[in-house]
Amino acid sequence: MDINAVKEAAVASVLNFYSTLESCIPEKYRIFIHVGFYIIFITIYALFVWKFYRFLAKRDIFKLDLNKYNNSAHPIINKFFKVIFFFLEFLIIFPVIIFFWFGILSLFLLFLSKNQSIDQILLISAGIVGAIRLTAYISEDLSKDLSKMFPFTLLGIFLIDPNFFSIEEFIQKTIQIPLFIQEVFLYLFFIFLIEVIIRLLFTMVTAIRRKE
Repeated sequence: MDINAVKEAAVASVLNFYSTLESCIPEKYRIFIHVGFYIIFITIYALFVWKFYRFLAKRDIFKLDLNKYNNSAHPIINKFFKVIFFFLEFLIIFPVIIFFWFGILSLFLLFLSKNQSIDQILLISAGIVGAIRLTAYISEDLSKDLSKMFPFTLLGIFLIDPNFFSIEEFIQKTIQIPLFIQEVFLYLFFIFLIEVIIRLLFTMVTAIRRKE
């Protein structure tokens, strides 16, 4: 089966559905559909950015303290459970959260991008997420500014330039995403590795300062 033929057929079917839906509405009323689309899209995008920067820019990305369920009074067992809970939080829960936000950000960038290829969009998304997590341990305010700056800048470009977005290109790029699954997991692994290293260093520095 020709993959290109399948992609072209999928793009054509989606575009035909959109054209059919639009043709059902009188031409003088189509402007309301376009305005409604912009309102819904901007609202959803703004809510995403708001949740994105408020959540991902935190140094402690989630308040899940599993250690509170440890009722052991024995020091050795207590340390053992702390290690188990640490691995559970940062080796299982954290990658899932990062994968979610990385995927949503990539989808929005894919929707708003014009000339960037899929691999460039994934690289940009990984760079943004990684930089946000890195700066969160330096300054949460800096991390919040960084997580807001790029998405809102891209939204401004999208609104100013009416030719910036092409639904045909968006559909074509979306269909190509499964071809880059390996790159996606490599980027996620790299972000996860950075987070673990920074977290360990931060924990060590905090422990040393407490002793002093």
